[in-house]
Amino acid sequence: MLKVRKSHLLISFLLIFLALFTLNSKKIATVSRNSLIDFNSAGLKALDGISKSVKRIAPFASLREENRILRARTEILTRRIHEAELFRYENERLRGLLDFKKTAPYTSVAAQVIGRDPTNWSNSLIIDKGLMHGVRQNMAILSPNGVVGRVLEIGRYSSKILLITDTNSKVGVVIERTREGGVLVGRPDGKCKMIYIALDSDVLPGDKVITAGLGSVFPKNIPVGEIAKVGKEPGRLYKYAIVKPAENLSRLEVVLCIK
Repeated sequence: MLKVRKSHLLISFLLIFLALFTLNSKKIATVSRNSLIDFNSAGLKALDGISKSVKRIAPFASLREENRILRARTEILTRRIHEAELFRYENERLRGLLDFKKTAPYTSVAAQVIGRDPTNWSNSLIIDKGLMHGVRQNMAILSPNGVVGRVLEIGRYSSKILLITDTNSKVGVVIERTREGGVLVGRPDGKCKMIYIALDSDVLPGDKVITAGLGSVFPKNIPVGEIAKVGKEPGRLYKYAIVKPAENLSRLEVVLCIK
């Protein structure tokens, strides 16, 4: 009888233990499920925040791309405008040379400046015409604006030009207004100097200087330059005048060789 009672107590204890374990398991499951829901909710909120941030950033990325495209198009248009200006300048320059060649009362050969002499950079030019094109020694070189220089050295397909600003250059000239003559010599500063002007001459700054036509190099009445300054050196029996060349000799690109 005692053994039966002990068995009943053991069974009752086991039943109570199982009931308590089942109850606790349900609580643990509930807590785990709630934690999982909270975790998923937090994750979803984070993803939603990221999505909203991406949506806010996307328009800026699109604007950056549009700005890049617009800058590229602007650079292309700017380059094309610059090229068009160069073509327009080239056409005007060539048209001026062609008109000058048509109206000039002498035979000429058009030539392009292709370089300068490294040993005399500022006072000499190299042109793309030589013996094979009819160019000869001491031919006068002109531009639409006036006298440039003369042929100094000549090859078969190119020639070296001595500019009027070279110290070795000498050109017979007259003052257009007074018709008083003198000799134009070059100077190292890129200007020229007219010497042998009579002391009683009323030559003034601004007077035009033209070729005298003496000798066999330069035709008569070709513009040479404009007088910038008049002076007298001590002990000399004549005046002098500083002359600014009619042509910008540092920017020459095409010239005419006068036969």
